[in-house]
Amino acid sequence: MPLRIDAHAHVFAPAAESPRGVDDLAPPERAASIADYRARLAAEGIDGAVLVPLDAHDEYVAGVLPELPPTFAAVAVASPAEQGRTDADPVAALVRRRERFPFRALRTMWLGEPGKSLRESPMWPVLQHLEAEGLALWSYLPPDQAGHLDELGTLLPDLAVVLNHLGFAPHDMRVDEHRRPRFPDPLPEAELRRIEALAGHPRFLLMFSGHYALSAEAYPYPDLHAAGRRLVSAFGPERTLWGSDSPWIDDEPGYGATSLIVELALPDLSPAERDAVLGGTAARLLSLSP
Repeated sequence: MPLRIDAHAHVFAPAAESPRGVDDLAPPERAASIADYRARLAAEGIDGAVLVPLDAHDEYVAGVLPELPPTFAAVAVASPAEQGRTDADPVAALVRRRERFPFRALRTMWLGEPGKSLRESPMWPVLQHLEAEGLALWSYLPPDQAGHLDELGTLLPDLAVVLNHLGFAPHDMRVDEHRRPRFPDPLPEAELRRIEALAGHPRFLLMFSGHYALSAEAYPYPDLHAAGRRLVSAFGPERTLWGSDSPWIDDEPGYGATSLIVELALPDLSPAERDAVLGGTAARLLSLSP
């Protein structure tokens, strides 16, 4: 049976138990335990997941990772040290961190100064290191950073870059009544064309996720279906991976509903293509195995 993998989920403890950032989305008392999350996976027949800390405080995910089966992997969130924005050697900082926390991808919201080449960025040595080591980049870049992506694909063609949440460039986030992120006017035509163009880089992948935060309509978010089909057509199912973005969706529409979004939004996929989006792509990218 093909593996089913949730390619993007957050697990974390209350801030008093495990240090992490605190904000309106993740107040100090909020928690999303690995035990509760695995129960949701089991209920939906999902084999594993890619776990993402809320921020660079990765102690909780690092602590649970050794006890998980090989259908799980972790992503680290880049700190200023790995971005080269401190006095530390950024590659040495990354290597030290990975010795403690064996992540397979690095998530970042910053690549370099807008308008300057990535070769001038203090993060450039880390990007080269990721490519050389076969590690992926989880990209969640705001509008002033998104322009770096095309150059990144040209300069480092063997670096796998996963465009989080339909490739959307996050801005103006608020927290809605269901304790979820919400964004206004996320995918105008010009933005869709920018994301489609990135599919020209063979190692760029699309994360099929975040619909709840981007749609102006209720589940199953029909206003995003046409855009989703366009983007999946551009990247192909073999470069598309589904993620739930749990726990934000656990209350509304619920984890089970979110796990069905691929079938509802992409009804024309063949069984093999659906298997790729629902787990095969993530398993291949991050070397996950039964």
